[in-house]
Amino acid sequence: MTPAIRLSVSALAVLLVAAPGAPEAAGEDLRLIEALQRRDTEAADALLRDGIDVNVRRADGATALAWAAHWDDLEIAARLLDAGADPSAANELGVTPLMLAATNRSAEMAALLLDAGANARSARPNGDTALMHAARSGAAGVARELVAHGADVNAVTSRGFSPLMFAAAEGHAAVAGVLVETGADLAARTEALESRRRGYRRSAANDGNPRRLRDNQALLISQLQQDGDLEPRRPQGGFTPLLYAAMSGDLDTVRILASAGADVNETAADGTTPLIVTLQRGIEEGLWRLPGGRNQHVAAYLLDRGADPNLSEAGYTALHVASATGQHDAVEALLEHGAQANDTQLWMPQRFINAMIPGDAYLTTGWVSQIGATPFMLAAKSVDVRMMRLLLEHGADPLLTADGGANALMLAAGLAKRHATDVGYFIWEEEQAIEAITLAVELGLDVNAATDRGETALHGATRHAAHEVIRFLVDQGADIEARTWADQTPLRIAEGYLYSGTYVSYPETAELLLSLGADPDAGTQLNFGLTSYGDKEAATEGGSR
Repeated sequence: MTPAIRLSVSALAVLLVAAPGAPEAAGEDLRLIEALQRRDTEAADALLRDGIDVNVRRADGATALAWAAHWDDLEIAARLLDAGADPSAANELGVTPLMLAATNRSAEMAALLLDAGANARSARPNGDTALMHAARSGAAGVARELVAHGADVNAVTSRGFSPLMFAAAEGHAAVAGVLVETGADLAARTEALESRRRGYRRSAANDGNPRRLRDNQALLISQLQQDGDLEPRRPQGGFTPLLYAAMSGDLDTVRILASAGADVNETAADGTTPLIVTLQRGIEEGLWRLPGGRNQHVAAYLLDRGADPNLSEAGYTALHVASATGQHDAVEALLEHGAQANDTQLWMPQRFINAMIPGDAYLTTGWVSQIGATPFMLAAKSVDVRMMRLLLEHGADPLLTADGGANALMLAAGLAKRHATDVGYFIWEEEQAIEAITLAVELGLDVNAATDRGETALHGATRHAAHEVIRFLVDQGADIEARTWADQTPLRIAEGYLYSGTYVSYPETAELLLSLGADPDAGTQLNFGLTSYGDKEAATEGGSR
């Protein structure tokens, strides 16, 4: 379930609980409500025989009938209705007994209430209806009862969510089928919103161009280009039922919607397609290792239905997502359906999955842009040699680079990779990294290639204290004195850098680099204008910035 949809369900958590200390109306006899709240049917029967008022409300608006519906007690509910209980009475949140029956998936209770005159079209202030509750809970029988009694299959909430969207998002194919059969709008869309710009405004001191620090110039964090700078705002929302179904990964629901005429190439406000979102959601919770994303069969179905694998309005293609996340079956299907193995349409500087940043990466990952990266490069970043070979078999060019000069070998070595605690969609291990680097070298990539900011594969490995990778790169001829635009050698990085407000250093890595021949006096040690960072004696002397 998506966060946006969760918002409209949350009211149920407080549905029948009176607020602590909430004053009850003076003189109200709440004994019947209290008896049903604690499920004391014997006491409730006695009170009903005595003719107690069945429409009394608590301070929160809850009635005896609401509690009967909550417990799905058909016998008590029938007696309350016979005694004159209002079948459409809503609490202060607008929730009715019919909505509770729908949430409980009780077609019998729903039929009882509807036959007694309950309003099937009643809505909460945000537009939420009983049919939406039935769609969320997967109550196909309740949905049929509601539609038969006049429920609006195309009612929408204040944010544009329809019953069919709720059913699709939860993967309730049976409910989706009922709604489609009764006229639900396949093209309905949620509200599209413009998101906030991420990151911070750039300081005028840094125009974004690579530059080497001048003598005696302190490098302040405010002068560094931040994640999100120059980034176009990315709209959110604009989802359709099919997009929600693809996100849920329920093939039956996707099949129902596509067969009914839903456009398999429709896009959300941010440009994502059903093909893309099913691959994105399929790798959540680390399941892509078991093996591959759990929604690859949905992707294959969408391709067979005519989904275009090369759509890139989102700033990336489905092949980029699948290649980066180890979804081998999906990659093979995408390539067989015409996906471009050398696609460089990775242009949107945004995360397309958690912790994947195509644009300028953070200081902690090396100053490197992945804009223009190919699927092969992303497979290398995930140190997925099987994926790299699969793409090569379909014509991938291993020598292509991203716009800033980053290549597959650099990414395999750890450049642009966030720290392990930030990455959930692949496991970067040194053994696999060396395998990927070895393949890259065999394919002709240069271990000393540098980005437009001077970052090399060795700089990337150093940022992750990857000792075996460092040794391997040096054995392959990597320049141990290579300098970035900020005049940093791998040794200077190992001696310390700022990471999310914390100064990080790798003394053992520094010792390794020295043992491999690194010059202790080469390059600039960055302290970001704070001379106490790293406890460097030379922090205020030459060689420290």
